[in-house]
Amino acid sequence: MFYSFELQMAGVILLTAMTVCGISLWIKRRKLEKESVEQESTESIEQDVSENQWFNLKIIFERN
Repeated sequence: MFYSFELQMAGVILLTAMTVCGISLWIKRRKLEKESVEQESTESIEQDVSENQWFNLKIIFERN
C-alpha cells in the first residue's frame, strides 16, 4: 500500500513540474513570436518609407 502511495506522489510531482515547464515555454514562445511580428512590421514600414523616397526622387528627376 505504501509503495503505491509513493508512486502516486511522484506522479503528482512530475505532473506539476511538467505543467509548469510547459506553461513557461508556451509564454516564452508567445513572447518571441510577438517580438518577431513587431520587428517584421517595423522593417516593412522602413522599407515602405525608403521605397516612397526613391519613388519621389524618381518623379522629381523625370519632371526636370
